[in-house]
Amino acid sequence: MKQIILISLITLASSIAYSQIIKGTVYDSETKTTIPYAAVYFNRTLVGTASDDEGNFELNIAKYASKPLTIRAIGYQTFVLESIPKNEAINIYLSPSVFEIEEVEVETKNLAKKRKAYLKLFRREFLGTSRNRKLCEIINEEDITFNYGLDKDTVKAYARKPIKIVNGALGYVITYHLDKFEYDNDKKVVYFAGDIVFNEDLAAKATSDLSYSERRESAYLGSCMHFIRALWNNSLKMNGFMISRYTFDVSSLGFPLSSMPNANVTYDDIVVLDNNHNKYLFNEKELSIHYGSMYSKMYFLKSKVLMGKNGFFDPSGFRWYGDMAKLRIADMLPYEYTLGE
Repeated sequence: MKQIILISLITLASSIAYSQIIKGTVYDSETKTTIPYAAVYFNRTLVGTASDDEGNFELNIAKYASKPLTIRAIGYQTFVLESIPKNEAINIYLSPSVFEIEEVEVETKNLAKKRKAYLKLFRREFLGTSRNRKLCEIINEEDITFNYGLDKDTVKAYARKPIKIVNGALGYVITYHLDKFEYDNDKKVVYFAGDIVFNEDLAAKATSDLSYSERRESAYLGSCMHFIRALWNNSLKMNGFMISRYTFDVSSLGFPLSSMPNANVTYDDIVVLDNNHNKYLFNEKELSIHYGSMYSKMYFLKSKVLMGKNGFFDPSGFRWYGDMAKLRIADMLPYEYTLGE
């Protein structure tokens, strides 16, 4: 009998460890009415859900209990719950927002032509230009609008609803909550920001496991996620990365980077810990990153940038340039990804 009880307790403890369900309700902060179909998720993961007809939701947060939880709904401002309370229901109040861009009916031939050109530009800059891009499809382009004629120097895109992308290359269905998209026509530079939620395309997975695995590995190697994980684990050299202070591609000089004075940057040079053992990437200006034939550059917008073991980093902390910057939505992987998956 004692053995049976012990096994039961172990099973129960294991169940608790791997399943931590939170429950909550999403409300309108002004009317106090519930909000149905609100998105509740952890950014760039496979973990997310939506509130039901009465605004209620349940979500297993076991993997990300210490991470910020995001709640969004159409017509409301985004709410980020930085700390998730334990053992109690959560009431979330969303504030209504105003969609500032004016609606433009694309009726004339000129506007229809301009919209076609803008959509082409948006696909290229948003999805990227890698081979994976060819197997990606935005399935609700009708929900995307642009700043027609308002600013000739900058193309801005807006989306009232989340953008849905089927990534047939990597086997994911992606929901992207677009906050900002701007393309500078003069500098040929794009900046976009938002949250991304992944779902595995299980319908195709059964027949495409091998090709998905190969493409995911190819997308991962040399990516921002790969770099941040290697840096966090102090295994840059083992993973094929080298960091330098030079702001140009020194590999073009024809001799090893290691032969240049003060070229190499080490883990201890740029990683700092706080009292809670959080790790930050610390630098004053910019760094060059070398991975095989790939060359990229990080330009710091903050003096220190929080990063995580799973590849997380604060996207507002720096801008990427070079090869890493070319990897866009078509090449993105969720934080759950592990090499060889």
